Amino acid sequence: MLAAAVASACAGSESSSGATQNGAVEQPQEGDTTPLSGSNTPLTIDNCGVEITIERPPERVVPLNKPATEILLALGLQDRIAAAAGEPDEHVAPEVADSFEQLDIMVESGYPSAETLFDLEPDFVYAAYPSAYREDDEGVASRDTFRDLGIPTFLSHGRCPDRDESEPMSIEEIWAEIEEIGTIFGVEDRAAALIEQQRKTYEDTLASLDDLPPMSVFWWDMKTDAPFVGACCGAPGMIIESLGFANIFDDIPGHWADASWEQVIERDPDMIVIADFGDGDIDTKLDFLTSDPALSQLRAVQEDAIVTLPFARTTPGIQTVATIGVLAEAARNLDVS
Repeated sequence: MLAAAVASACAGSESSSGATQNGAVEQPQEGDTTPLSGSNTPLTIDNCGVEITIERPPERVVPLNKPATEILLALGLQDRIAAAAGEPDEHVAPEVADSFEQLDIMVESGYPSAETLFDLEPDFVYAAYPSAYREDDEGVASRDTFRDLGIPTFLSHGRCPDRDESEPMSIEEIWAEIEEIGTIFGVEDRAAALIEQQRKTYEDTLASLDDLPPMSVFWWDMKTDAPFVGACCGAPGMIIESLGFANIFDDIPGHWADASWEQVIERDPDMIVIADFGDGDIDTKLDFLTSDPALSQLRAVQEDAIVTLPFARTTPGIQTVATIGVLAEAARNLDVS
């Protein structure tokens, strides 16, 4: 079993661009409010169809999902975070784990109430998922509500609600988001250094696969009755395609979708990637695969070509490049001739 874990990169010395070899960036001094560069103050941005105006670099940002928190921390912006939603665990990106531990956490999981968030008097709210901006018990408040209160909001590029379901995500979108957040906070050099480091790691990963034959991948997110799978155009599809592999469900639109086990058996993938949601989830899934008379005969099951990934490492963000590296390492250990 290729039980995958994203290992922390070795710590390195600071480079002239401001990044270390493990992707961390030089930390700002407390109270650093470097102005936005050039003539971009105030800065107006169209973010997922919502126009936001940044009068000055935010000083009291509230990230509502861990991927957003990790990007801010990777840019050395921990002193600008008023509080975050979601406490850190063992699956936080290792290069920001120490900084994450220092943050004030509003809620251990899920979203805080609108009242709790507004009491922090944020000047910027950053979400990785559109669910944060739902006006119901599952979200915090709509982007319109935040706007009416004078609080700019940001949503990760790949999760825009009006995005065409047939438009694949790309790793470049993650880097574009990092660049935009760097501009908003006036730390463009740090963003550029982080992107440069990630791009180099990604290119080295691709180079390590030059001699491998084509490979097909089944990405299993959840459910055993009918598998909920990585479809054409979300994070799973992006990760698979970034490696030059074939997603066996790239013919289904959207980020994730319901499929059937009959389809999985018919397409017989070379590799299976399984998201682990914790609390015994992965054991249940592996048990199901290996005990089912038909699924246990899949080539990937027979050859132990199974990669397990904590869910936190399957969502777009600073961990995506490391996740790509995990799948690449698993692929190098397979014989698909």
